[in-house]
Amino acid sequence: MEDNLSNPTTMISFKNYSLNEETLNPSEVKIVVLTAAEEDEEPTVNRLEAVCKKQNIKLYRIVSNKAYASKKDELKEILVIHNYDGQGKTLEIKRGENMVCIARRTVATSKNAAILHSMLSDHGVFCINSPESVKTASNKFSSYINFVNDKVPTPKTCLVSDVEYIDKAIEEVGGKFPLVLKVTEGHGGKGVMKIDSRESLVSVIQAIRGDDESSAELILQELKKIKDDRRILVLNGKAIAASKRKKMAGDFRTNVSLGSAVEAYNPTEEEIELAIKAAKSVDCFYCGVDIIQSNGELYVLEVNPSPGSKSSYFDIEKGKNITGTELINKLVMYILDKDTWMYQTKEVGVIEYMSFLNPSFGPMTAKMDTGNSAENSVGAENLKIKGNTAEFYIQGTDKKITKEILPKGSIVKRLGNKDNPDRRPAVLFDIKLGDRIYKNVKFSLANRNNMKHPVLMCAKFMCIAKLSVNPNKEFACGTT
Repeated sequence: MEDNLSNPTTMISFKNYSLNEETLNPSEVKIVVLTAAEEDEEPTVNRLEAVCKKQNIKLYRIVSNKAYASKKDELKEILVIHNYDGQGKTLEIKRGENMVCIARRTVATSKNAAILHSMLSDHGVFCINSPESVKTASNKFSSYINFVNDKVPTPKTCLVSDVEYIDKAIEEVGGKFPLVLKVTEGHGGKGVMKIDSRESLVSVIQAIRGDDESSAELILQELKKIKDDRRILVLNGKAIAASKRKKMAGDFRTNVSLGSAVEAYNPTEEEIELAIKAAKSVDCFYCGVDIIQSNGELYVLEVNPSPGSKSSYFDIEKGKNITGTELINKLVMYILDKDTWMYQTKEVGVIEYMSFLNPSFGPMTAKMDTGNSAENSVGAENLKIKGNTAEFYIQGTDKKITKEILPKGSIVKRLGNKDNPDRRPAVLFDIKLGDRIYKNVKFSLANRNNMKHPVLMCAKFMCIAKLSVNPNKEFACGTT
């Protein structure tokens, strides 16, 4: 795996980051959609295909239950999706391509789809949403824990482990029937049951758990009296559209897939703020937040990391009703701005082993310094400048290195006296950290004899390399 890092950018956050780029032309972008749905089975994917075709964006539908992936070259720079269309075709994705992955709900229900999703994210593809956020949002109890921790109002919920402790669970969710029993990873209203008594609850749990091999995870939840629920779509921390789904006659659920009537809805400021807070709680880039109102109070039911586009919506920004196709067009046009792209980071320790590859030295210890906003630096001894070349020894080694000095590559560090700056020449190295090789990494040549570690890595490198530093860990990448 290889990256060219001669022009790194600024660190944005410890969890993910964006690249400051100009808005891309549609022809420069490729979109892959992970879905198990066959053609015409999922309207949202079909709308995506139609919008992308109109905008001259290449879209690839990856049939997630038939495709598989591998790395092609020795440096693992190319990810190959084999049989991506279910008809034997192959898709090659180079690291650094302008590629976006839109993950449909299949990544939460299919192990193979989840593996493909993780491989795409690890390869540097911008994923809507990240594997971690999909995993959290798709599990109702994981979401509940996040909501509680982030003070997002939500109905009282308890994980049901065994009927032996069912009375404690009933007490935790309010102690009054009817209650709601849910499968934690159900969707579309499936696996959601209204329970009217303790006896019924025990019977249903025993029926579901009757198979010793059943792995269904269940939660018990208080039932709120509602007339409808509101779905607010949040895109990168901003509410963009909303709809209202009315409760069906004779049913307590409001799912569109079950036949609920739906209409465009102009949400209140309080609902918008709550939706944004809930989306942030599960770290979703694009999602549908389901909100209910009961006895004058708002509650978040769940966050859908793969919202559909069947209904009409109210465009919050433009103040008018839009169709599902217009909603998808809004999403596609937004992601043409690469500055909005967010990437999952790889966790590293504050100290890691690093090797220099041209010429070969190492492994040696490097400090990952998120507070260093300047450049990477390496300890250089017996440094001699001859024209535009530098001759030196890396601290602790006995092999002379000759490197071309970068034009205007000297950095200036003020050391007390502004009239006496420390000027350092800068050179390029290929390095290896963990299982990754990074080419053309800029290093200033510094005197680090009084430092414990010969190499200091800056925040800009960690940003472009998709790294986040855990200050409580060392050598998380192992030896190089």
